[in-house]
Amino acid sequence: MWIIIVILIFFNFFDIFLFELSRSFPGIIFNFFKEVIDPISEILDPLNFIILFSLILFLNFNVKSILNDEKKFSVIKDKTNYNREKIEDIFNYISLVSKHFIFSLTVAGIVCNILKYIFGVSRPKYFFLEGYERFNFFNFEHKISSFPSGHTQAAFSLAVLLIIYFRRYFLVIIFLATMMGLSRIFMSMHFPSDLIAGAYLGSVVPILFYVKIFKKKIEKIKKKHRFSFSDILKLMYLRIFI
Repeated sequence: MWIIIVILIFFNFFDIFLFELSRSFPGIIFNFFKEVIDPISEILDPLNFIILFSLILFLNFNVKSILNDEKKFSVIKDKTNYNREKIEDIFNYISLVSKHFIFSLTVAGIVCNILKYIFGVSRPKYFFLEGYERFNFFNFEHKISSFPSGHTQAAFSLAVLLIIYFRRYFLVIIFLATMMGLSRIFMSMHFPSDLIAGAYLGSVVPILFYVKIFKKKIEKIKKKHRFSFSDILKLMYLRIFI
């Protein structure tokens, strides 16, 4: 409920003021977001991660049959010094994490686009330059699909997913996600309330999936075995080349 109140306050009282204030910033800031942050956003596109983790799931689809092949299993065992149970559990862990990324990024993106269609909020440059109303409910037009910010939603969905599995990099990940969100104001594509809604949506979906579906299964595996990210990479490498 509180997030709705914050969004309404920004939408009605601060959006236009803060956007116009951003226009007075030095040109170097606009260049920073355009030349540095925006290309990073393209690289970290959720679709790239969905494709990556879908490929990982595909590779892990027949892991059990590979482990039942004594020759292949002996190669993996010799290279890792792990027993069968640990190898199976780590592959299961990889699949669970992959599903968490795929489900979270996909569902958050779908919900975001549904909300864009429902609210039909004008993007700043069209609101100011072409006289669009702020609300144009139930509309697919790109010019009036500002709320919530899709880039910010994607940045925070990915950020929360990475934080869940790589907590030590919390500050760096949050900083980068915040910069990716703020870039949308300086690119004249969004108002502050769009960013707040996008960040909230992007954060809550991965957390809900983790708590409701994946947490118990993942923690059960981590309690049974100790393994690092390099161990995961090693197993995936062996999976590809054996």
